[in-house]
Amino acid sequence: MIFARPKQHLNTYANDQAVAFNPDLQIYEEATPTGVTYYKPREKIISFGNLEPRLAVSYAINEEQSVKASYNRMSQYIHLVSNTASVSPLDIWAPSDQYLKPEILDQVALGYFRNFRSGKYSLETEAFYKKTKNRADYIDGAELIARKAIEQVLLNGAARAYGLEVMLKRNTGKLTGWLSYTLSRAEQRTPGRNATEPGINNGEWYRANYDKTHNLSLTAAYQLTRKWSFGGIFTYQTGKAATYPIGKYQYQGITIANYGVRNASSLPAYHHLDLSATYVPRPDSKKRWKGEWVFSIYNVYGRNNAAALMFEQNRETGWSEAKRISIFGIVPGVSYNFKF
Repeated sequence: MIFARPKQHLNTYANDQAVAFNPDLQIYEEATPTGVTYYKPREKIISFGNLEPRLAVSYAINEEQSVKASYNRMSQYIHLVSNTASVSPLDIWAPSDQYLKPEILDQVALGYFRNFRSGKYSLETEAFYKKTKNRADYIDGAELIARKAIEQVLLNGAARAYGLEVMLKRNTGKLTGWLSYTLSRAEQRTPGRNATEPGINNGEWYRANYDKTHNLSLTAAYQLTRKWSFGGIFTYQTGKAATYPIGKYQYQGITIANYGVRNASSLPAYHHLDLSATYVPRPDSKKRWKGEWVFSIYNVYGRNNAAALMFEQNRETGWSEAKRISIFGIVPGVSYNFKF
């Protein structure tokens, strides 16, 4: 249920469509508001109701092995809208309303679990498939940041994701940790609202902004003494989806990039190594107050992972250039944790 804030108002549009389609240019544009509806503080704007059934079953083959299956339906009434062409670290959230419908997600999963060597090692695998209705998608050329009427650049589409997750763990001993790997695909599609509209990407499936084909993580912890322990995490991920220019043209003396199919390309692979050392001054203390020091280094080898690529023209040479934008390099840290 969505309630109004103090002095809140919402635009109204012809045919209740906040996004207009220009048939001459074959593009989507912001619709011109036909009026404004004002709401009193705490006045109900719109309400939604959805069932969320969930089912999970497991079967123990023996003491070492088991299989499981599950089905989940979930509803989400606030939408995360991100643009792969934007380098802003800000997240844009849009609530469901009369223009943007709640997202409905259905997910099924099938898993297998096994212990080895009396539980010293374990293996977990799971295959999943999920589909989403009413996935929020932005029109081409949309400006998402600092918008008062974000419904003017959003359409309702669909999404799907499927993949396989595998995790191998060492559970006992001085050296513990796990190796996990996920092979997956995440896509979305926004067809036209009628036969005359092309939709986004001609209504065909394309990579979602958060699609990462490969996701590998290696985590290890070593207990050297009762006072000192060490840890490390290595992460590798396929670069997130991106849209690159495939050409350029001149208009009134200005060079303009011509971009290709949305999210058809990828940023460079993302990976980094993190190390830490933990020191417990008094591991045998009977006091309620217990503390520890943690010394850490994020991104040990200084990988400049690309948050985005910016395309621009070199003023001196006239050549087009791609510049990688990175956020974090090596980050050392010291922290003190306590509990009582």
